[in-house]
Amino acid sequence: MKANETKVEDFLSANKTQFVIPVYQRNYDWSTSQCKQLLDDILEVGTNKNMNAHFIGSIVYIHDDVYTAARIKELTVIDGQQRLTTLTLVYLVIYRLAKELNNEGLVAEISETYLINKFAPEEEKLKLRPTENNDKALKYLLRSDENEEFQDFSKLIDNFNYFKGRITEENYQFVLEGLSKLMFVEISLDREKDDPQRIFESLNSTGLDLSQADLIRNYILMGLNRTNQNKIYRNYWEIIERLAKDETSNVSRVSGFIRDYLTLENKKIPNKGKVYLEFKAKYPTTTIDELETNLAEIKTLVKYYNKLINPKKEIDKSIRLQLEYINRLEINVAFPFLMKVYDDYANSTIDKQTFIKVLDLIQSYTWRRFILGLPTNALNKIFMNLYDKVDTSNYLYSIQKSLLQRTGIQKFPKNAEVIDALKVKDVYNIKSKNRIYLLERLENFEHKELVAIEENPDITIEHTAVCRFIRDSSSSGQTSYADVGDSLNPSLF
Repeated sequence: MKANETKVEDFLSANKTQFVIPVYQRNYDWSTSQCKQLLDDILEVGTNKNMNAHFIGSIVYIHDDVYTAARIKELTVIDGQQRLTTLTLVYLVIYRLAKELNNEGLVAEISETYLINKFAPEEEKLKLRPTENNDKALKYLLRSDENEEFQDFSKLIDNFNYFKGRITEENYQFVLEGLSKLMFVEISLDREKDDPQRIFESLNSTGLDLSQADLIRNYILMGLNRTNQNKIYRNYWEIIERLAKDETSNVSRVSGFIRDYLTLENKKIPNKGKVYLEFKAKYPTTTIDELETNLAEIKTLVKYYNKLINPKKEIDKSIRLQLEYINRLEINVAFPFLMKVYDDYANSTIDKQTFIKVLDLIQSYTWRRFILGLPTNALNKIFMNLYDKVDTSNYLYSIQKSLLQRTGIQKFPKNAEVIDALKVKDVYNIKSKNRIYLLERLENFEHKELVAIEENPDITIEHTAVCRFIRDSSSSGQTSYADVGDSLNPSLF
């Protein structure tokens, strides 16, 4: 490992060099506030003649003596891509401004010094080579075609527009002066002599804001050569990242999915902050074939995780309804179990009706416990081991039996307990989605034409109807609830 203090402009102006952002790096995601802070620092040092230098952290890269066919040296950046990409955007804004001002000398200087390798073939021209979508965005910005609109989403576009609004004819000289004073610590790693993964972990422990999923992705891909990196990323990890995403909020759930997967595999629930360490212990560095075998199983289950967090992805209307109920009740603790049940349904180990009954059973169990106010922390261990109780020859019965045999804080509440609890439960002041769930299940019990209460603004709560349901059920001894004390066919209503 070699470490040196280096000027940013010297680093970026290196001849016939390309800074490659590998596929295992997280996406470029600097916010406007971070861009503002960097530009404020650049302007401050650029306007202050007494300041000779300003440090902006470190850039760590692997130098494997890899050269392209055109003899372009490739440096694989493993830390610092956010700053490196943002600085490239600043130079790009000045490049575009210089074109508007017809300053051909500055246009050529910025372009051929900091943005492109002038004599390289088209695919190797960019000095910074981001991941695929950002690469398209960078090339789009470099083309300077005002009539062309970028079709995809990239933070590069947003941040470029921010800098474009702040860097003007009046201050761009100060920006250039500030850029000339920026310094960072350049850390060069040799894969044969250094351990990039260990160094990366060390960087993370000192404040690099990475998720557990980021660390796992880097662990899987960093030790592979470029060809295998792309192969594993395209065939496995990219698919996992795409499917383990809450499509309503556009939030990645990869860390949560891997946590659920490890819970299923290890029969132990990892701490949220130690999912990476558990994954690393479960899958130590191995051959490419073993890696593909391990990732194949993970990729299979993520298809079902995708539908559990995005019920609308399920084509079957009846199954989708049950998934929506589970999603509304936030029965996330059951995901390790439900992923395997989903897999059994997909592989025809169980039929559709059995699958729906299992989904309904899980709702009944968790909802009844909620009405009684039983502790939710007991559910983690229950669902962690529940699939082990499945008898494929008598699938539903084996799950029912396992849940009904539980006692104490793990028990499956009986009808009488639930009805007594409902008499005093302040259901008007529980979470809105839980209240709607209760009323919707009551409204739709044994009805073929389902009513979506949440989607119908004309529906109001009729207090007397709910009270009458509870009163009549209690006094007459007849109820729509299945008698879970005497039957192995429990349902919610």
